[in-house]
Amino acid sequence: MSSYKEDFLAYFSIGKSHLAGILFCCAVALLAFLLTRGTLFDGGMQILPAELFLTNPVFVFLSKVGPIVFALIVCLFINVKCFKAGGSYAGKFILRLAIILMGARVTADVLMTASLPGVISILCVLAATIFFAMKFGKLLKKPWDACAVTGSGTGICGVSAALSVASVINAEQKYVHAVVGIISLLGLAGVFIIPLLAFGFDMTAAQAEVFIGGTLHEIGNVIPAAELYTALGGADVAALALAYKMIRVAMLVVVAAVFAHLVRKRFAKETAEKPRLQGFLILFVAVAALMSLFILLAPEAGRAVQGVLINTSVTLLTIAMAGVGLSMNLKETFAVGKTLLPFASAVWLVQIILMLVFIKLFV
Repeated sequence: MSSYKEDFLAYFSIGKSHLAGILFCCAVALLAFLLTRGTLFDGGMQILPAELFLTNPVFVFLSKVGPIVFALIVCLFINVKCFKAGGSYAGKFILRLAIILMGARVTADVLMTASLPGVISILCVLAATIFFAMKFGKLLKKPWDACAVTGSGTGICGVSAALSVASVINAEQKYVHAVVGIISLLGLAGVFIIPLLAFGFDMTAAQAEVFIGGTLHEIGNVIPAAELYTALGGADVAALALAYKMIRVAMLVVVAAVFAHLVRKRFAKETAEKPRLQGFLILFVAVAALMSLFILLAPEAGRAVQGVLINTSVTLLTIAMAGVGLSMNLKETFAVGKTLLPFASAVWLVQIILMLVFIKLFV
């Protein structure tokens, strides 16, 4: 296994063969933001009228899809040989940069806004979801790495968590790509399903915050779902729903470390190599800690820097998802996805049911 220094140097292993694919991923990201947000990057200047995304049915739907899923879907159907190398680079290294900067979201002040019963519910359901994915997957004779990636993606923060854990356990790419596609699909469905359930079960604002933040796959799913809940007649729960989601994101490093340990135990007889926590996950924690300190010492400047880092992370993640799409074998992804979709859906359903039980009992 390579050292941290070798991992760092690999980020600079970019050549002429990568440029076409990387530029194409950037172009797709620009298009994705334009058609789903009306900007050219996250937090950028509004180019298309904001009203368009509130009144036009097509653009309203695209706004719910979001730039990350849009970029992934577009690139799924593009199979150009000269884009492959750059797509692979973006789907690996640009993704890691996006995850590192995502640490800017997980600051102490955000995490402290959540209630103790809500935090306990989030953590218990997260652990139970991953545990169920591993045990139920074993019962169904699903591959171990597919179960780990599915459980992590569902339990923590969608595509980012799935790809992060996949790199730690060296998961087979055909399973990783299939799970990424399924999680994107379920997360999009969840934008509509979860707020309807919250409203249908007559949840209090405190319960809806935990439910929305604790069951949706992506950070990008939480805000539109919270807005839909408010539009249905519920309270404004967006801020705290996002805080609960950040608690799940904060657990990414912990879960990745646990899976690294499990891999070491599982394959101890087959290899002398010892899996270690990836450097980008360590930097994720470092960014979160430094950002928390910065906000504590200089709140105004810290918030400004945090906003820039968050916008940059979302933009980079969109470019990376375009790269993941370019790297996918569409035929293989669909073939494997068909077998994993019922399993992943069952894992998500269990997560939703558990969260309903916990919030009704404790929140």
